[in-house]
Amino acid sequence: MDLGVRWKLHGDGRTPAPGAVVRPDERLSWPRTAGLGAQRPLLDEGTSSYDEASS
Repeated sequence: MDLGVRWKLHGDGRTPAPGAVVRPDERLSWPRTAGLGAQRPLLDEGTSSYDEASS
């Protein structure tokens, strides 16, 4: 299935080399990509809660 996404795998897809940057047209393995994506809403919520508490 082609969803129009043209990312290429960064390195071995597991761990970026020290000092390496995953470019916008690259990705890590799908489980790592999904894991990072799942963390995003949790981190956003934690930041919002912290901002409200410090106001």
